Amino acid sequence: MKVKWQSVAVGLILGDGNLRPPTKRKGESLLDIKYSDRYLPYLRWLHRVFKPIGVNAIRPKEEYHQHRFYTKPAKELGKLYRLFYPKGKKCIPVEIGSLLTDPVSLAVWYMDDGSLDFRAGDHFNACIATYNFSRADCELLRKVFLVNFGLKVKIHRSTMRGKVYFRLYVSAESMGEFIRLISPHILPCFEYKISKVSQQPR
Repeated sequence: MKVKWQSVAVGLILGDGNLRPPTKRKGESLLDIKYSDRYLPYLRWLHRVFKPIGVNAIRPKEEYHQHRFYTKPAKELGKLYRLFYPKGKKCIPVEIGSLLTDPVSLAVWYMDDGSLDFRAGDHFNACIATYNFSRADCELLRKVFLVNFGLKVKIHRSTMRGKVYFRLYVSAESMGEFIRLISPHILPCFEYKISKVSQQPR
């Protein structure tokens, strides 16, 4: 299935992708993409997706049991950096509603930072760790889920080591639609994040 690299980039920036600061002369940024060897098929898929803007070879980081590659610098990535990192720290831009519109962005983000909260018979929710984002950021995301995708999402607060973090939970009533939207883009190595839900009666 052909996907737009721009949509995948948005999902990666929300998730684990490392977007480098733009160059001063041309305002171009690049993505530094790395995953554990377990997810090498995912990394290879991303490598193919970003070929239109240029990529270097996938190389191992043996001491970390990882592989990585870089995209070539691109002005569109530079624009995304300025939106998501206006002061050098990642945040959710007010323009997120016009950026997070493609289900593939949701799927990539979920493959990166999602998990399945599943208890047989009575509970199944998709959760996305948004630990780097503020409550206000999460409110923006919650609205985008509803307006752009028709998905009801709740914000859960948790405290770890004395620090407050937030997570997004897809409500049970929206789980069927959430899985329908993302499942065409979920790679086999991540199917464990949706398989139990897809088996639930609708």
